[in-house]
Amino acid sequence: MQDTSSFVAAGLRALREEMADLDFMAGLSSGEGGLGRRLYAQLRARLILIETLLRRLLVLMAASIEVSIKMPVIPEAATPLSGSSCNETAPFQPTATTSQSEAPRRRGFPLLPRLRERIPADPDVIALLKTEHSGPQAAFRSKTPLVHRYCTIMGVLRHPERAARRMAYRLARLRAEGAARPLCLTPVNLKRVGEEISLIAATLPERVSRALSTWYDTG
Repeated sequence: MQDTSSFVAAGLRALREEMADLDFMAGLSSGEGGLGRRLYAQLRARLILIETLLRRLLVLMAASIEVSIKMPVIPEAATPLSGSSCNETAPFQPTATTSQSEAPRRRGFPLLPRLRERIPADPDVIALLKTEHSGPQAAFRSKTPLVHRYCTIMGVLRHPERAARRMAYRLARLRAEGAARPLCLTPVNLKRVGEEISLIAATLPERVSRALSTWYDTG
């Protein structure tokens, strides 16, 4: 079986080629403009797949990086008691200025998937959105969100060692806190991707499981 370093190198190369293909299709490296709704959905799905595979390759790279995590120790005297004096003042906490709170923030590369609670949408809201996006004016969508996601992924692909080290610290911290071992499943949406990407996607779950085999998980 191919060793881990060679597998990671081949995987990163395949992802760069896939990104170059997306850039050739829609010019995602720069520029503004619109894309057809179907093409937009296809490109977004492929970018999400690339992001998922890249995150798992970073886990393989992080498994070979030795890091030490020192968990913060809160002294008992620092813990506020219910009978503490009311004359004690709370520590000063600077408040964000208006310019800092209103400044737009570009989406970063998430090292681990973000799990969010899904709240059922109001049927009236869904009907309103269908009305707004059913006319000719909705035939094209701005590709700016895809450009931002593309540039973020390319930034990680250019310097994967930096992201792998951050991933190593993140995993070590989660393990020290007693978190459950990250679960890696095979992607189900592999349409319009090359054979090499499909093979990498099918192989990664088993490799990630072996890389994290020392992570004791009662679940």
